[in-house]
Amino acid sequence: MSLWWYKRDKSGNKILWQIDYDPMIIMVVIGLLAAIIGPSLFRNPSIIIEFPFVLLAVGLACLIISKISLYRKGIWCSFGPGFMTKGYAKLYKVGYLLLGVGTLVLLALFSAMRRT
Repeated sequence: MSLWWYKRDKSGNKILWQIDYDPMIIMVVIGLLAAIIGPSLFRNPSIIIEFPFVLLAVGLACLIISKISLYRKGIWCSFGPGFMTKGYAKLYKVGYLLLGVGTLVLLALFSAMRRT
C-alpha cells in the first residue's frame, strides 16, 4: 500500500509523492503503544478517569489557539473556520474532534461507573 500526497512547488506545478508502507506497521505501532501504556494502567487505574479530561483540555486549547488567530486579525464574531488559514482551520477541526471524543469517553466512563 502507499500514501499519496499532492503538493505544489514554488512555480505552481503539482508534485505527487508516493510513500510506500507496509499495512502491518499499524498493528506493530498499536501493539507497542499497548505494551507501553498497558502496564501503567494496571498499576494505576485512576489514569483511565483522567483521560477524558485530558482530551477535553487539549481540544479546548486547540480551539482557543485557532480563535486567537482570528482575534489578532480583528475578527471578533465568526462561526466556523471560514476566515482562518489552512493550518488554523485544521487545528480548529481537530479541537472539535477532541472535544467530541472526550465527551463520548466521559459519558461512557460515567455509564460504566454507574453500573458498578
